[in-house]
Amino acid sequence: MSQQVLKKVLRDKKQRMTAQRELILKIFMESKGRLMSLDDVYMNIRKRKNHKTSKMTVKRGIDLLEELGIIRKVNFEDGTPRYELIEEIENEPKVLFICENCGKAVKLDLDKDKIKSILPYENIEIKDFDLKIYGMCSECK
Repeated sequence: MSQQVLKKVLRDKKQRMTAQRELILKIFMESKGRLMSLDDVYMNIRKRKNHKTSKMTVKRGIDLLEELGIIRKVNFEDGTPRYELIEEIENEPKVLFICENCGKAVKLDLDKDKIKSILPYENIEIKDFDLKIYGMCSECK
């Protein structure tokens, strides 16, 4: 997803491309698949010079990107939704590591063949999977 694609989608929906929306998309693009909460995006914006965007503006920007199908909300048991950039492969299975202390969630690169190799069954066909692994991240350990 590039800024040009976002501009086109916004134009088609009669919305403007603002600096804040562009920055929010850029943060998701730079996240490299990491799931981010509203607070994560907001703090990332606050760290950058000359950006004094309110948390409500960030929330509205995230809501718009979700509505446009550019990012996706992932709900967790801790009640804090996190968001991820929707990549080109829409139906890829997901494996998430979730830190029980800080709530950070990271996508792991495990495909069907890797999952199949650790299962104690032979000659099975995996159609889809969704796996959440809970533990402590290296920062919280």
